[in-house]
Amino acid sequence: MSPFTFVVRTPDGVVAQGDCDFVVVPTTRGEMGVLADHAPIVASVAAGELRVSLDGRETRVGVGPGLVEVLDNLVALFVARAAAG
Repeated sequence: MSPFTFVVRTPDGVVAQGDCDFVVVPTTRGEMGVLADHAPIVASVAAGELRVSLDGRETRVGVGPGLVEVLDNLVALFVARAAAG
């Protein structure tokens, strides 16, 4: 899988960012999986756990409500709160 970039931003700044090859975002309509070259989309983020994978290693970030934008191989979350775990 081709790597792409993710970033998690809160009003206080960037909480997590980096390269990944798969992301699972908790949305208000269920979980949304994202791979490289995903179609552009904006969705509402629900409080839950963002899962980010790179080379088989998974990182989890607790996120609060907000928005996610997927565009040009960037997954950008703009959330009220986040805690890297």
